[in-house]
Amino acid sequence: MLVTVRAPASTSNLGPGFDCLGLALSLYSVFTFEPSGELIVEGCPEEFQNEENLVLQGFRAVYKAAGETAPTVRLTINAKVPVARGLGSSSTCIAAGAAAANAFLGGRFSKDELFEICAEFEGHPDNAAPCVLGGLTASFASGGRFHTVPLSIHPDWKFAVVVPDYEVKTSEARKAMPKEISVKDSVFTTSHCVALVSALASGDELLLRIACEDRLHEPCRRKLIPDYEAVRALALESGAACFFISGSGSTLIAMTKNADTALKFTAAVREKFPTFGTHVLEAAFGGVEARVE
Repeated sequence: MLVTVRAPASTSNLGPGFDCLGLALSLYSVFTFEPSGELIVEGCPEEFQNEENLVLQGFRAVYKAAGETAPTVRLTINAKVPVARGLGSSSTCIAAGAAAANAFLGGRFSKDELFEICAEFEGHPDNAAPCVLGGLTASFASGGRFHTVPLSIHPDWKFAVVVPDYEVKTSEARKAMPKEISVKDSVFTTSHCVALVSALASGDELLLRIACEDRLHEPCRRKLIPDYEAVRALALESGAACFFISGSGSTLIAMTKNADTALKFTAAVREKFPTFGTHVLEAAFGGVEARVE
């Protein structure tokens, strides 16, 4: 039995949607699993070729939820989602392992149940939800459980993604957050998030431009990304509708419905920052997928 899993990257926050909005993107990592007499992990740095690999931890989490012992496997990784760059690589790995385990178990769990297992494992749902379910999601915790709500997103949006050649540690990004915010800034962020959701659904670039502004996390986190202002300037000069930090960074994303604008922006970035990675992506609607052979 061979199981091949494809799991998408994801971006979270999208400006004012801190710790609640998440979106799957059309950049995928592929993982293959097959029963083995001994644990073998291929395609990743040696430090991750062991039982602590996040993919295997997601695999075991589903078997634990099923009340069974996970089998030993040969795992081959073809990772396209960059690690520690704010594109949900941890969720990609955990969701891939979970989907593979579910395939070995004959599809015992629904995707909603897999989401809950993955979110509980990570401790937060904003990347797990879009990675497992696909599309745009709003997630929250209540009653000791994680919940997610699918949201509409216009299919014409292009996501011009810039991946710097350095990382921003999530722990450092969390430390940079304010301990308290004013009622005024709270209302500002909430109202802009609601307007942002509407703009994403309708495809309204003008509304997106004014709604995608945050006073909660971006003002402090942008200081952790040395090239933030320079890349933002290129995005606005290229005509992008909005610009935001993906997750906790260091990845930066400009949005537009115009493919030429997205290509113009990424070309300008490559010219000024030749060591940075760039992608023009779209929303991914399928979520993690497992195929049994």
